[in-house]
Amino acid sequence: MSDIWHVLSVILVVLIPMALMVLGAARWAGYLRGPASLSPSHRRMLEKYALPYQRTASKDRPRFEHIVAQFIADKEWQGAGIRVAEEMKVLVAATAAQLLFGFDDVRLDHFERIILHPDSYRSGRKGTLHQGEVRPTAGVIMVSWGDLLRGYGNPRDGHNVGLHELAHALWFEHKLSEDKAPFLHPELLQRWIDHADGEIERIRNGRSRLFREYAGTNQAEFFAVAVEYFFERPGEFNAELPELYAVLCGMLNQFPDKASLS
Repeated sequence: MSDIWHVLSVILVVLIPMALMVLGAARWAGYLRGPASLSPSHRRMLEKYALPYQRTASKDRPRFEHIVAQFIADKEWQGAGIRVAEEMKVLVAATAAQLLFGFDDVRLDHFERIILHPDSYRSGRKGTLHQGEVRPTAGVIMVSWGDLLRGYGNPRDGHNVGLHELAHALWFEHKLSEDKAPFLHPELLQRWIDHADGEIERIRNGRSRLFREYAGTNQAEFFAVAVEYFFERPGEFNAELPELYAVLCGMLNQFPDKASLS
């Protein structure tokens, strides 16, 4: 009996505090609270402001709402020279739901903090101007709120900083999970890389069939730009680069061209 009490005391005194330290108090509290749900005011914000939600079929909206609610609850929201309003959280989370809708349980858990700037901002040693950035080591996604709004103001131009930065986070999330449970199908990912290599070379040589020049920077930027075009110009993407488009459909388990969004 004394051995049992000894084991229990170790669990209570040592293991539980260690678990709290590893998981973080806020995240552990989230697990205890259970699944998040949208408030009526959040749902109204989705209906009024979030174009991805407005375009979602009625039967799929509960799933979309669940992803939004969980994303809002799981992240630490921080403003850099701006107060983070609930509308901001909802629109960023709706962008995440648009990207993550085809996955069962991918919520970008590695990225715990979302930092919103009022507009484009200076960052890094050189003080270069950014619309957003992802810092995998710090677990941070940074986005210019003004540029995010402008991206949704023109939903057909293939430029959306919210989708771009969250695509970066998805790309890094996969790399960080490769030793555990990678969620991007390995065969599809390799096909993507093979096709992307050729297209990146064409972009660098001024022979791009679709994407803007920035997509030729590297594989990570190519993926992020491709995600923007995937959701904003799917018909043109499919027409110009059908093999690449089909692979991305498989990777994200989504088919936006069939929804007549182009």
